[in-house]
Amino acid sequence: MADYVMLRRGRNALGTVTHIGLNICLAAATTVLTVVSANWLFAVLLVILSKWRVIAVRPRYWWLNIKANLVDFVVGLSLVLLVYLANPAGVSPNFWQIVLTIIYMVWLVAIKPQSTTRATEVQALFAIFFGSFALSLITAQLDPVIGVVVSFIVGYSATRHVLVQGDDHDFTITTFIFGMMMAELYWIFYHWTITYQVGRGIDSGSFITSLAIPQYPIAATIMLFVFARGYKSAIRHDGKIRADDILAPAIFSALVMVLMIFFYSVPSFNI
Repeated sequence: MADYVMLRRGRNALGTVTHIGLNICLAAATTVLTVVSANWLFAVLLVILSKWRVIAVRPRYWWLNIKANLVDFVVGLSLVLLVYLANPAGVSPNFWQIVLTIIYMVWLVAIKPQSTTRATEVQALFAIFFGSFALSLITAQLDPVIGVVVSFIVGYSATRHVLVQGDDHDFTITTFIFGMMMAELYWIFYHWTITYQVGRGIDSGSFITSLAIPQYPIAATIMLFVFARGYKSAIRHDGKIRADDILAPAIFSALVMVLMIFFYSVPSFNI
């Protein structure tokens, strides 16, 4: 019996190491494909193919699996697109592409597998920030209707990911409300796009280049943070939001928004 237990432990350890290794390889492969081909399409296809288990069940479970995996889809696709946008014509990876690849590895290995309440909130914030980040840059020159629809999906998936872990099982309307809020926020920032250049002034041909971070993902992440805190407070206290649950997050978020909009809104470019 002891030999059997040791064998099972050995298999579990081997399976864990293999799973971690495959996830690291997935993140690295998406970056390699992006850099070598100077195109995001192949990396996006690889991310989609990596989710084959979503449809490896009876068709009636497909929609449920898709909704359950939306946050992972959003984070994976967003990071792949950001890797491409960090150096669209580069023949070798630069600093930000490597940083984004490491973030993707951390997501796959350490963040995504967690299932605690705190972890699901972090996962949702990842989806909101990186999803909005990629969306702002990739749709800047496209019809805003496309961005509005995608931002609704990002907001819906992140909110659902948080609320599905709670005690309230009737959260459909709430997820749609937050999705609409995200869509409206995107519409506003589409017409007032201000970015922060991280590494501004560095030679474009160097390994460390600049990276443009729009205001929209920062505002969207703050909005989800406050929204989730208020909603969870209402669930815990019979529909009433307690001031001590929401006051500190609301004040912090308001200060960040005021500083960002009124003191740090000199645009690098304004579309």
